[in-house]
Amino acid sequence: MNSFRPAYHFRPARNWMNDPNGPIAVNGEYHLFYQYNPNGDEWGTIHWGHAKSKDLVHWEHLPVALYPSEERGEQHCFSGCTVVHEGRPAILYTSIGPGDRNPTTGAQQWIAYGDAEWLKWEKPGEGINPILTSDIHGDLDIREWRDPYVWKREDGLWHMVCGGTHGGRGCAVLYRSPDLLKWEFLGIAAEGEARVWECPNLFRLGGKWVLTYSPDDADNRVRYRVGELTENFRFVAEREGILDYGGREGFYAATTFEDDRGRRILLGWMPDSARGTSSLIRGWSGVHALPRVLTLDPDTLRLRAEPIPELNVLRGRHWKRGPFAVTGEVETDIAGQSLELSLVLKTDEPNEGGIGLRLFRSPDGEEETVLEIDRSRKQAVLHRAKSSLDAGTHRHALAADLPQDGEGDLRLRLFLDRSTLEVFINEEVCLSARVYPMREDSSRVSLFSFGSGGLEVASLEAWVMKPVWEE
Repeated sequence: MNSFRPAYHFRPARNWMNDPNGPIAVNGEYHLFYQYNPNGDEWGTIHWGHAKSKDLVHWEHLPVALYPSEERGEQHCFSGCTVVHEGRPAILYTSIGPGDRNPTTGAQQWIAYGDAEWLKWEKPGEGINPILTSDIHGDLDIREWRDPYVWKREDGLWHMVCGGTHGGRGCAVLYRSPDLLKWEFLGIAAEGEARVWECPNLFRLGGKWVLTYSPDDADNRVRYRVGELTENFRFVAEREGILDYGGREGFYAATTFEDDRGRRILLGWMPDSARGTSSLIRGWSGVHALPRVLTLDPDTLRLRAEPIPELNVLRGRHWKRGPFAVTGEVETDIAGQSLELSLVLKTDEPNEGGIGLRLFRSPDGEEETVLEIDRSRKQAVLHRAKSSLDAGTHRHALAADLPQDGEGDLRLRLFLDRSTLEVFINEEVCLSARVYPMREDSSRVSLFSFGSGGLEVASLEAWVMKPVWEE
């Protein structure tokens, strides 16, 4: 059976991983924490794993940062953030316990302080933790309350946004504090139709406020809003969009941070969430998407995302071809299960057809993942019907709207890594998914046309990506 463990995406050495937590750049290094179960490859007994890096590509695993404090009634350390206050690192997170401490109605927000090496973390006792309980909301009934994200504003005060639900509508709730310990409730900044908003982030980018959140609902694609934050702390949206069309099929629980180069970096979780994966994956589950640089288009107010350029260091064997026309089937000699592909499609001629890429394709064509760029429907459509889980788990397609400007070439970048696929189109549209090619020889790449006429490929490049992790 094929190995599904990604070769260059971030992952723990073993066991269950979900949300990225508290990424931060400090003293020339990046620290990344993540939801982690050290006791098995399924969700449970949630701790905070910890790793560090100098380039967001090569990582060193560090000791687990947070353990549930069972003696204090704690079962799980849910998601949160990391900041530095008066030279001291601090983790703020959602504390969950049994009974009245349940996630729906009894969550609490806690703090833990780290030492100078960022290796040992201590949770202050009574009188400090919890730093917030739901009592802070008064008569306002906020449920599913979790995932604090904290930043310092120009006024020198710390501000926090948490996710939750109010009256059946997902919401982002705001607070402020002078010292991370004493908090003032500022109200509900924004809300929407989804049942619950998880992992909200609120930050400045390109002169605007940006709110991102992961909706825990049937439609769970990570969203963003761009707009203004009023003096009474209400978010007024001027643009709404989708950060990644994968949702729980490939990109969820997104969080961001600003690094020491002033870049806004986006991270997300790629779940092994499809039914049936437990029979394929043993001893581990979950990886993180590639880090992405977020920018704001000043004219359209759309968020743009592209993989960090540091990934170029992993490029190995190189293929280059083009220009050429795609009519019918076009074979290539590109092969590998850990690849980067770069494809530029000419769109200057009217055409109602489209172009498809066959990825993770076996020599006999019995197994493949297909990405279609359908110009007539103005969509990118991902089909996994011939990949490993076609027996009822991955039959449906994932679709993403093509960039809306309608002018210029379509620029595609694809990152394949054994069981992950991330697609970027014109730095505006992202579509991420988990795929599970069963065969070791499912590694070929080919192209095909469909509809009326063919398409012109201005250029096609590919690289084998060098592994980061040792098996």
